Amino acid sequence: MAYAGGQLAGYAELRDGDAPFIYLAERNNIDLGFQLLMILEEIARERKVAELSTQVSAKNPTLLELFLLNGYHSILSFLIMELILEEAPALPEWTEPICVRTFSPGQDEQATFQADEEAAQDKGYHQPLDFDAWTKRMGMTLDRFDPGLWFLACDGDEVAGVALNVHQLESETAWVDHLSVRRAWRKRGIGKALLLHSFGEFYRRGIRRIKLSVDSKSLTNAPHLYESVGMKTVQHYHIYKKDLQV
Repeated sequence: MAYAGGQLAGYAELRDGDAPFIYLAERNNIDLGFQLLMILEEIARERKVAELSTQVSAKNPTLLELFLLNGYHSILSFLIMELILEEAPALPEWTEPICVRTFSPGQDEQATFQADEEAAQDKGYHQPLDFDAWTKRMGMTLDRFDPGLWFLACDGDEVAGVALNVHQLESETAWVDHLSVRRAWRKRGIGKALLLHSFGEFYRRGIRRIKLSVDSKSLTNAPHLYESVGMKTVQHYHIYKKDLQV
């Protein structure tokens, strides 16, 4: 922590061991930001951390400049998009033979994993996961896991796409955690139908606020899909990385 005149001027921490976080009471105080960042990097080197990675809001130009000037690079940026349901959403339109059903625990784990991982190959930042890592990432062992909010778009016995959603109870917000459509079933409106089906279930449960995070440069132009169902960007942030071994 740093103080000026007895007041907190800023502080820094390494979150999860390799994610530098810096708070500046005066957001344009780049000199203090530099001092705090150098301290974090020294701590990281002492811990043998190979790479630092952090996210910075596009609304904070001082920190954007700070990281760029100190050897960090950004190859990804994400949008947080939001929709407030003021009325019942439009009904989804399914093209035959596609139909939708709810995830069935003990039956659908492998098929859902395979469909989600296959579709994720078109995400430039995706790192392949094995089944155990995927179930952990998706929170399937946590109390918050609700299979009634996971929806599968099926073509016969094949899972064509999935909408894997989470209800964040403390903020009364539904998150569309993963929306995935396999390559062979794209351009049929399945992604939009899965979204609208999810919205309908959120509305039925009395959940009015919906959010998601999406790559701003998505190869499948996902932000356009979300805009088409009324979602709006409420936050934009960049991912910065630095190799400490260089």
